[in-house]
Amino acid sequence: MSVVKSDRKTDSADRLSDRRWTIGIVLFAVALRVAAALVWQYQCSAAGTSLRFGDSHSYWTIARNLVIAGQYQYGSDQSRIFRAPVYPLFLAPFAWSESLTGDEAARVPFVLAARLVGCLLGGSVVWILMRWTTALAGSVAGRFAGVLAATYSGAVGMSIFVLSEAVATPLIVLCCWMLWRSTHRLQGDDKFHRYVWTAGSAVAFGLACLARPSWGLWPAVAFPFLAVASKLKDEEFFRKWFGQGLLFFGVLSAIMFPWWVRNYVVTGRFVPTTLQVGASLYDGWHPGASGSSDENMDFSMKTMARIVQEESVLANADSKRESTLEWRIDRRLRDEAWGWARENPSDALTLGLVKFWKTWSPLPTARELSNPLIKWWEAVSYLCILSMSALGLRSLRYERKRWIDASYMVLPCVYLAMLHMVFVGSVRYRQPGVLMLCGLAGIGVQAVWTKWFEAFRMKQDRNRTDAVGDRDETEQ
Repeated sequence: MSVVKSDRKTDSADRLSDRRWTIGIVLFAVALRVAAALVWQYQCSAAGTSLRFGDSHSYWTIARNLVIAGQYQYGSDQSRIFRAPVYPLFLAPFAWSESLTGDEAARVPFVLAARLVGCLLGGSVVWILMRWTTALAGSVAGRFAGVLAATYSGAVGMSIFVLSEAVATPLIVLCCWMLWRSTHRLQGDDKFHRYVWTAGSAVAFGLACLARPSWGLWPAVAFPFLAVASKLKDEEFFRKWFGQGLLFFGVLSAIMFPWWVRNYVVTGRFVPTTLQVGASLYDGWHPGASGSSDENMDFSMKTMARIVQEESVLANADSKRESTLEWRIDRRLRDEAWGWARENPSDALTLGLVKFWKTWSPLPTARELSNPLIKWWEAVSYLCILSMSALGLRSLRYERKRWIDASYMVLPCVYLAMLHMVFVGSVRYRQPGVLMLCGLAGIGVQAVWTKWFEAFRMKQDRNRTDAVGDRDETEQ
């Protein structure tokens, strides 16, 4: 009886210690992000602006138009599907509070408030990664993963910049974790919790797509991997995976359905996310493309101006036009991008390799991130996570099940690498994938720590044994 009570006390003490470690690391992550947000806002103000990136201005403008005029659009009524809705809706309360105190847009107190909420969301990602890694490899690996995620430069940046990643990254990490948890439920008969985790992952994924549409094809990578990894028997495979897949895509459709209906009312066409896909694709595939977003999509803007001029000529000729001008521009840009890629396959392939390097290069090249300290912080933390992730996978090579589970954390990087060999490349686009690698890197750090600690203990034992032997010889 006393042994049982002792074990219970030990388990309770371990859980309390884990809880304290988790709270401490998450609070540290939030505090670091808050400090970074204050410094970044000060630098923006010193440069004469409250928002440093062009994308940030577009999101804030849409949020103000929504709360002031009740119109979800950027600029004219021909830009009504310019951005996906989740991030402008996230900014809407801040824009609404700002509108109550004056007409000036994007004032510092309200922009800073949005950044600080982003810091809290960044802290939630650290918590999820710690839970996930702990389930894979124990609490020590979870703590190391939390520290890496808390201090990774890219993760800090995505929390404090007024960009859609502030919301999309927590959502996609949550989706991946819940989807992984749901596959573990496949091994048993706990249908209720299995379906709860699946439905939750679908909700998170739907919102992530409505914040960052580039995640739209993620299930095409994740589901096949998880299906193979689950190793179910044939009859179980089709029955359970069909049920989960049906539930996932059903809930996903329910989440996105209002946006689909709204877009159909605007254009008379099915538009799953936004009408910027064509412009983004053209920015990556056009004559003279460099692999980056050239001068704020300057090539795309020039082409759009030409298309608008052609459209106005056709309108003056009383020619019947299909859908809206925004929809037609998107289709024209998409078709011209694909046409260029078909006519220049070798250039498209070479450009893909250039984009790959721009996305996965250790040092960021964005002009807005010219601070050497930020660049080297990003490079060092990024290389540390990559190297520790490789060690983490290597340390699990003799445990097939855990190795496959841990490999799932690599998939977002694979997905983003393939995607941004087509669309433009930038360090910005790798950050969610590298952040999820922190779990695997935590396992790698634990392996190094354990090996070092064991070597140190063995050395101490040898020294102690030698000291005892020497003392015995002296006494004799």
